[in-house]
Amino acid sequence: MTMEIKIAGLDYRSASVDIREKFTFTESERRALLRGIAPHVREAVLISTCNRTELAVVSEEEPSELLHRARGCGSFFSLRGEAAVARVFEIAAGLHSQIPLEDQILGQMKEALAASREEKACGALLGQLFQRAVTAGKEVRTKFKALPHECSAAAAACAAADEFFGERGSSSGGPLRGVPALIVGSGEMGMLAARLLRDRGASVRMTQRRRRKDGAQPPSGVTLIPYESRYEAMRECRLVICATASPHFVLTAKEFADDGVRRLMIDLAVPRDIDPAFIKRPSATLVDMDGLGHEALPADFMREIKKSVAEHTRRFHEWRQIHECMPYIEDVCSFAERELAHELGCADAEEYSRVKAATRSMMNKLLFSLKERVDIDMAKECYCALAKAAQR
Repeated sequence: MTMEIKIAGLDYRSASVDIREKFTFTESERRALLRGIAPHVREAVLISTCNRTELAVVSEEEPSELLHRARGCGSFFSLRGEAAVARVFEIAAGLHSQIPLEDQILGQMKEALAASREEKACGALLGQLFQRAVTAGKEVRTKFKALPHECSAAAAACAAADEFFGERGSSSGGPLRGVPALIVGSGEMGMLAARLLRDRGASVRMTQRRRRKDGAQPPSGVTLIPYESRYEAMRECRLVICATASPHFVLTAKEFADDGVRRLMIDLAVPRDIDPAFIKRPSATLVDMDGLGHEALPADFMREIKKSVAEHTRRFHEWRQIHECMPYIEDVCSFAERELAHELGCADAEEYSRVKAATRSMMNKLLFSLKERVDIDMAKECYCALAKAAQR
């Protein structure tokens, strides 16, 4: 029996950051969920980012119910069939990100797929879907890389900082020239923010709690400081950007007495890194992911991108239809191999192997050419009928 692909979850359009953070999964929590729902699904992949938490499944179960059991009530959207497939491709293309075409989602989707495979939760269907979606996402970004807009949350944060400090007047180096800045977090987003601020002329410090597994070093010109020194460094900075994977606040109002210094604080994490209590301070301007807003793509670019995504979606559906026919094709090929070997009276294993290979080659050519001459639904009916005949 063929099961539908389904997807359910919430994103920045359907839930505010304070709701999204309740449904954010760390890597270990993601794997625990996949193991927990394994008895109820054939396949599952969980995407959990600052913009979204979405569970894709091949199952009779509803993914919204699985999320509900894991984390409680939420205003989940639910899609199935072609709409669910289109959703995955559009996520990879960056069409459902707060920062359209942002690059980070591709890495996040690859990580989600890898975790699912390692937990034995991913099969051929979702594996192909996510692989093809990531490929489509890369193609979209290559094709539209000249699009004049910010393509990461870090870039959007720097643009917000440009606007905040712009009142200092137009200097030769721009509004961030010489601004002391602190980046809390040395992951991918922290590294990117540090580089962008450095390029704008800011004086950048970045915390590091431990060495990165990949050995990546901070951009040249950026000063590394111990994570434990973040509050001390914050007193000397007017711009603070947080981007960690911590499940708790890394900056709390309780541990940082108000010094009256006008300061822009930007939180790029979900769950949030910065205590919302900072909002109550007149000297602090706090911006979270929702505060960065959503930049709409120009209509002509959106049309072209959706056309590209639709083509990749069509190819996936073609692959899936053939994939669903493979058990029938296998039955027919196996029948032909056995019958021909019997008719020829193969004397030994080597002779049988040669006959088997030749038979399978001939049958594959014949059966796969069928789908080129009739529509896939009729071809599927033919494969099914032949498979039934072969089993008699």
